[in-house]
Amino acid sequence: MTHRILIVEDTPAIARVQKHIAQKAGYEVDIAQSLAETKELISEHAYFCAIVDFILPDAPRGQAVPCTVAADIPTIVMTGNIDKQTRDTVEKYPIIDYIIKGNKQAYEYLEKQLYRLPRNKQIKVLVVDDSASTRQYICSLLTRHKYQVLQAADGLEALKELENTPDIAVIITDKEMPNMGGVELCNEIRRIYSNDEKAIIGISGATSSNLSALFLKNGANDYLYKPFNSEEFYCRLSQNVDMLEHIATIKRQANTDYLTKLPNRRYFFEEANKSLKQFKKAKAPAMLAMLDIDHFKAINDTYGHDAGDEVLKGLAICFNKYFENQLVARLGGEEFAVFFTELTEQEALKRLESFRLFIELNSHEFSQANIKFTLSIGFSHSETYQIDELLKQADLKLYKAKESGRNKVV
Repeated sequence: MTHRILIVEDTPAIARVQKHIAQKAGYEVDIAQSLAETKELISEHAYFCAIVDFILPDAPRGQAVPCTVAADIPTIVMTGNIDKQTRDTVEKYPIIDYIIKGNKQAYEYLEKQLYRLPRNKQIKVLVVDDSASTRQYICSLLTRHKYQVLQAADGLEALKELENTPDIAVIITDKEMPNMGGVELCNEIRRIYSNDEKAIIGISGATSSNLSALFLKNGANDYLYKPFNSEEFYCRLSQNVDMLEHIATIKRQANTDYLTKLPNRRYFFEEANKSLKQFKKAKAPAMLAMLDIDHFKAINDTYGHDAGDEVLKGLAICFNKYFENQLVARLGGEEFAVFFTELTEQEALKRLESFRLFIELNSHEFSQANIKFTLSIGFSHSETYQIDELLKQADLKLYKAKESGRNKVV
């Protein structure tokens, strides 16, 4: 989905830079050079957010800011300076942020904000505080930045909310609450989730100097003293969300095959072993297939490794379509595996045969050289709950498929 942004700027050169940044971040851009044009555009379009110059020819005292805010458009204010009078004026309104013009860092920060806003729509934040007014205030700050917001009045409610909504990314919790306080809640969350999975920000109005250390030692990632500045709140929150996403990116890279973007061998073994424990508990047979491109070395020798890579990438796309709900991985070279998590034996075999036939008929479309190739497939179905043994069984079947003429499921 393309988001529409309104840029309010009377200096053409600056407007062009902002437009370039917004388009780079995936936005559709409208530009207004005055307050009058701003009002006209707002009446005609719905905007995801706005970048507003503080001083305009017909709005010299920042009148464009309340105009976009009143239209419920999340607003980033750009200003040439931030003296006390300007800051006081800007902070009267529920804006997203203000940025001082004039250097490269300002526009890099703007770009970061524009990328962050659509991303925030996917991030769930749980606010835990027994004070309804404090919860409402924090929720308003979060909603302004497009976060999905959930609430709880104490630690016990928070744990129930986490159980019902396990993809909550950030928990913001007060210390003193009935039933279960913030420090105990931190401990309970960390029993289930690591710092890599969920960020916890402790907050408190108490004046004790060791509260931040108390929260941090009990599993929190950060701490804020109430009443806090909204600007500091956003900076701390963004840092923690960035940290979670950075860790998730590292994990994804560690678990993903660089060429095909399929899960790699390590991830396959970890996830298959988790599933096998459930299969063993249910006393259900496990199913796994090993798939190998026939004569792949000849493809590399004849057409070159770049063409071979095209074949692998094209095949990976087909794996994702044919085995969408199964665990698929590139084990190495031209060898792939599918661990079946929810199909019957007959359904799995039917799917594999259909996949084999599709590749035989359409493989030439994967590469510029129109290389045709086929697959040999070995299928294992047994009450074996060790991934190594299951792979060994499937590998033996794969060997039989190759020995008996290739391009078949055994």
